[in-house]
Amino acid sequence: MTEPTTLLAAKQPVEYLFEPSDNEGLVEHRQFCELDWSMLEQTNLSFSQCIFVDCDFSEANLTELSFERCQLLNCNFSGAVLTASRFINCGLYDRKRQRACDFSGADLCQAEFKACDISTANFSRAELFDVVIEHCHAQGCRFEFADFSKAVSRKVVFSAANLSHSNFSLSDFEGVNLAKCDLHGCNLSEAVLNRVNLEGANLSASIFSPSTYQGLQLFQADLRNADIAGIDIRQIDLSGVKIFSWQMEALIESLGMVVYPDN
Repeated sequence: MTEPTTLLAAKQPVEYLFEPSDNEGLVEHRQFCELDWSMLEQTNLSFSQCIFVDCDFSEANLTELSFERCQLLNCNFSGAVLTASRFINCGLYDRKRQRACDFSGADLCQAEFKACDISTANFSRAELFDVVIEHCHAQGCRFEFADFSKAVSRKVVFSAANLSHSNFSLSDFEGVNLAKCDLHGCNLSEAVLNRVNLEGANLSASIFSPSTYQGLQLFQADLRNADIAGIDIRQIDLSGVKIFSWQMEALIESLGMVVYPDN
């Protein structure tokens, strides 16, 4: 990777980012510190192998924004419109300073996070319909009351999201609707699932051991091959839930019973 060019860019206009060599809005190998794009309106921008430190994108309209192999450290996207944006192989967690990006209240409908580190990021009350978070490190993220749903009429509301093969341990999903969404292969150990709707969701091959799950709805969810040792069946309605026969042992042991083999 070429060493990024340093640019201190407080309130830097968009046109100053580009050079004659930039190809149709693609910015490569650049570094931005304290870039202020709050309230900006710009679409179809693409960044590759760039570094952003302490940058402000809050309330901006950045539809179809693309980051690939970038570092976004302590950046503020709160309230931004990021519809159909892409974050591919990016680092969004500043491990040295232990700071994360803020997406609270942002519009991330149809956005993609693939092979990213979004640990401890704040997605609370964000619009996340049809979002993809796949093969990501997402420990300790905040999704409280985020909206994964779309209303097609006053009486018909459905959810869509692909949160597969990602580590959501210690994350907070309180109050979200993930009915019929794809969470297969994900890690939900010690996650907060209070008042979460997972009816009909695909949780197969997941680690399903939340720390708290008051009001959790699991009707007809698919938990086949999932690690469900942390579930207390006295505290949750498992009607219609799909599991394999070998998983029954873990559920029965949650009642304090000791299960012996037949022979």
